Amino acid sequence: MIHGEPTQKNDQQKLLEGYEVVGALTDCGVFPSRGEARKMIQGGGVQINKQKIAETEFHLHAEQLMHGKYLLVQRGKKNYHLLIAE
Repeated sequence: MIHGEPTQKNDQQKLLEGYEVVGALTDCGVFPSRGEARKMIQGGGVQINKQKIAETEFHLHAEQLMHGKYLLVQRGKKNYHLLIAE
């Protein structure tokens, strides 16, 4: 984990059902609003596990969890967030 990296906890059950990326990123506090999350995704400024998210309709699934528990979200060039699914 990168020192000083913001960490948020997330509901693993939602990931098992297919969690909409805009909702996930706002619910966890990565973005303050759904509109800002959509704009950043459409502008190509969001990566999850180092893969660029190109569409706002993208859904997160449990298979994307690293080590069965973590998602690394990059917002812009220097802002990283570690989402922990519990």
